[in-house]
Amino acid sequence: MNLKISVIGSGAWGTAIANLIAKNSFAVSLFAHSQEVVLEINKKRTNQKYLPKIKLSSKILAVKDLSEPNLQGSDLVFIVTPSQTVEDILKEISAFKLNTKTGFVICSKGLDQDKLKFFSQVFEEFLPNRKFAILSGPNFALEVAQEVPTITTIASKDKKFAQKIIKVLQNNYFQAHYSDDPITTEIAAVLKNVIAIGCGIVDGLNLGQNAKAALLNQGVQEILLLCKKLKGSGNLNNAAGFGDIFLTCSTTKSRNNALGYEIAKGRSFKEIDAKAHKTFEGAISVKSIVRLAKKMKLQLKLCETIEEILNKNFSIKEIKEKITKAILE
Repeated sequence: MNLKISVIGSGAWGTAIANLIAKNSFAVSLFAHSQEVVLEINKKRTNQKYLPKIKLSSKILAVKDLSEPNLQGSDLVFIVTPSQTVEDILKEISAFKLNTKTGFVICSKGLDQDKLKFFSQVFEEFLPNRKFAILSGPNFALEVAQEVPTITTIASKDKKFAQKIIKVLQNNYFQAHYSDDPITTEIAAVLKNVIAIGCGIVDGLNLGQNAKAALLNQGVQEILLLCKKLKGSGNLNNAAGFGDIFLTCSTTKSRNNALGYEIAKGRSFKEIDAKAHKTFEGAISVKSIVRLAKKMKLQLKLCETIEEILNKNFSIKEIKEKITKAILE
């Protein structure tokens, strides 16, 4: 296939996706916010801040200006920005007169904090009648760049469009699988980050594996409650479901899991966030999830507890009591 591919977002995941596609012999435009990153990628073929020690393909052209001319002619546009910027990006793109054939792949995980909508819903608000898919799975960016065996989910109502994306992405170390359920994929992608914070807390408190399994069970039940309310299938038997939940919750390589672990050791979220220079998507999303649940008259005990722990200065004893109550009651 002779396709023009654009990736918006030059963080670890955006760069890893661009490099994966480029290594599959497609030319890729990678849109970066920083001119410094643009110059480094184009001159040195590296992005040391986000993917240290990874040599990037020469088929990647880093670009700073997200403009209509630079996106014009794109067959696929991958959106891989922090969750809090997705709406702004979609709003900006909606003013462009792009080709009718241009399709979009949303790789960011979260929901709009003001509208309390998932990104598929926000996308359809700004870019109605455009083809789109959700990419989600157990995908640590560095490991994808290191070419270790990896699976992901491409969720779209348009199977033919999803298969086009799958052909662009997959190779002998990266396999993508189709789902027809974008909303369940998104709900799992958002809540697994919240669950991962809880798992990190359990590990940091040395509560044991039984407690972590109980917390995971409660988290999955809350995913299913939201799926039922939003008319998703609730099918988690795929990469975006159990695959991603396992990955994010099982190791401190996950920044959300690591955040929970540090909180259990007595550090406040405010302190950790100020020094981290990275985005904790679970901490951002949990506020919106709790507000959305209340709006829909759902009780999500675990999500409510995680939000409370993040935003109040509890003692370690109080954190232990609250997380125990959330998973046992």
